[in-house]
Amino acid sequence: ARMATLYEDPARGQPLLISGYSIGMQMVPEKVSFLDPVFLRHFLCLMIVLKGIFYAILCVRQLRLISKSQAPPIEMEGVMSQDEFKNSKLKEFHAVRLKIFNICADTVYSCLDLYLCILAAIWKLTVEWYHFAPDVWLNVVFMALFATYLVMRKLPSMFYEKMVLDPKYNVDPEERWPLVGMICGLAFFVVVVQVMFLKNQNIYIYNLRSPQVAVIPLTAVLMSLAKLKIWIFVVVIWLVAVVASLIIHAITGIFGVPCLGKSRALDTSQVNNHLWLVLQNFKYPGRVYVVQTFYLGRPTAWVMGPSCCLRLDIHDNLMLNRNIEAENLPSQHVGAGLNDIQLAAFVAHQLAHWRLWHLTKSFIMLHLLLLTYLVIFGFFYKWQTMYTAAGFTHIYPYVVGYWLVYKYLMTPIRAALIWVLYFFLRHFEYSADAFVWRRGYGGSMKSALLKLFADDRVFPYTDHAYLLWHHRRPSILQRIWNIQRLEKTQNNDIE
Repeated sequence: ARMATLYEDPARGQPLLISGYSIGMQMVPEKVSFLDPVFLRHFLCLMIVLKGIFYAILCVRQLRLISKSQAPPIEMEGVMSQDEFKNSKLKEFHAVRLKIFNICADTVYSCLDLYLCILAAIWKLTVEWYHFAPDVWLNVVFMALFATYLVMRKLPSMFYEKMVLDPKYNVDPEERWPLVGMICGLAFFVVVVQVMFLKNQNIYIYNLRSPQVAVIPLTAVLMSLAKLKIWIFVVVIWLVAVVASLIIHAITGIFGVPCLGKSRALDTSQVNNHLWLVLQNFKYPGRVYVVQTFYLGRPTAWVMGPSCCLRLDIHDNLMLNRNIEAENLPSQHVGAGLNDIQLAAFVAHQLAHWRLWHLTKSFIMLHLLLLTYLVIFGFFYKWQTMYTAAGFTHIYPYVVGYWLVYKYLMTPIRAALIWVLYFFLRHFEYSADAFVWRRGYGGSMKSALLKLFADDRVFPYTDHAYLLWHHRRPSILQRIWNIQRLEKTQNNDIE
């Protein structure tokens, strides 16, 4: 007997039936050609496996460095005790081993998705439930089930972290979410997603014209764009991304980032002498704000906005004792933050990013990388062999193409683009440090970096190859070495 549908659209006279050729779990290709979907599936999985092996090797290099390191570096001997160094080693072991597990799990899942045709099975289930529904609704349901599946894929990683890594590396339970809490959080997410779509189903059934239809705008937009000519689609998406970024850039310059905390403007009388000298030295024309952060995140400061509405935000957790009386702070936070001289050097580093146009350069670079991805996406989005390799017939959800291109076809290119992006972002940090060193803030900058390290006490060493592919910023130790190299070069020139 035919399965009863969950929704029937009166406008669709005939039910949608999945027909056409599907390779299923076929393993032997008819020919060695990228036009053969079975061969293409093997090739895509090979790329995924090679990428996973490469990233796992990088993690193993970092694990070897952790094992060989027995004491903090000389530069941090007065800042990090031996016990604190051992604790940082345990945290780094925990983080890298979890990363290896996630890399291996993602590699296995990605291959199984193709060989077992899991995405095609989700689509088949969607059509069986809603084969009288319109295309938009079918894609929405597919996205809901696919999102739920991606959430379920996180469960093994959660169990491994909470039941293996946390006990092995003596993780403080108060510093981590409990396993039950994380599972409940994921379950809540799944329930919310399903309720949203069930609610939207009722909207379709009763044919209501209400704002609640906005529950599915993203899927509708993606479907509409997918029906455009592919190069029109590429141009539209890229221009929308550029314009949206510019608008966000202007808004943050005017209003800051309210979700991080409440901003308070500083006038000239409230700025300490050291900070005032830095602002004058760098000829900074904008406004200065202190952000009272809602939570104790990473201490930082940044310059935001276009030249017409420039603003410097200094987070209060970057200041010594959050710029309040010590008796009003928890004991573990007393003494955290930078003193006035260190704070001035740190702000000088952020102003160096502004003076060197690093934000503009990053903006251009990111959108060029996005354009590169979109061009490649444009070539392959409507490549039927790709969908056939994933187990689909000629009838497939429009939105799945975004995932297939990103996850499989872009694998080597995405890894190369990440390396390029991280390389330039690290270069920007080094060049900003060199800029403030030339302005006479090198010693204060080193002192500020050591103080930030003392407040956080992360593992100080990073394998060079691991850094190239996993960190967009150099470590504090590497930045200190860079400043010391500049000082040594200057001394040699004087001699």
